[in-house]
Amino acid sequence: MLKVKNSDVIKHVLSSLVNVTSSKTSEEHALFMVKTLLRNLELEYDFLRYININDAEGVDNNLDVIVIVSDINYVESMRIGKAIQEIIDVLKKHLGKKAGYRFIQEFIDDLGEDYHSIIKNMGVDLRLVELQDEIYGWETKRYKIKDDNSANIAFVEKR
Repeated sequence: MLKVKNSDVIKHVLSSLVNVTSSKTSEEHALFMVKTLLRNLELEYDFLRYININDAEGVDNNLDVIVIVSDINYVESMRIGKAIQEIIDVLKKHLGKKAGYRFIQEFIDDLGEDYHSIIKNMGVDLRLVELQDEIYGWETKRYKIKDDNSANIAFVEKR
């Protein structure tokens, strides 16, 4: 597998998160949300201080606004993975219904299979997150199984 620097992985993850989030809100707001989230998570993940998101005015590609100090490349990749997982979870929770069921799939598509594989090796399993979202969706719909006595067949009915 290709060895990629932590800084490159984080830059691509954050860029993809901004891309997907900006489809639910404005790009400026998406950048603000991610920047605020990074600052809030610095207490738990001190290496996040190496990441800065600059003003996007006049910049065509949000990769250019994400600046990462090379010191982050010395951080253990599993710690980076935990931070990425938490960033995704908190961002999805903050977006709520705006994120919707397709948020993770859109994120995977934007991120690309190479980086998806890399972050999976860092402990971030986006397919598992998708499955958890699907199960959560089933639970919130409050379906139950009811027997149809006439044909002795079970069918699903919304409560």
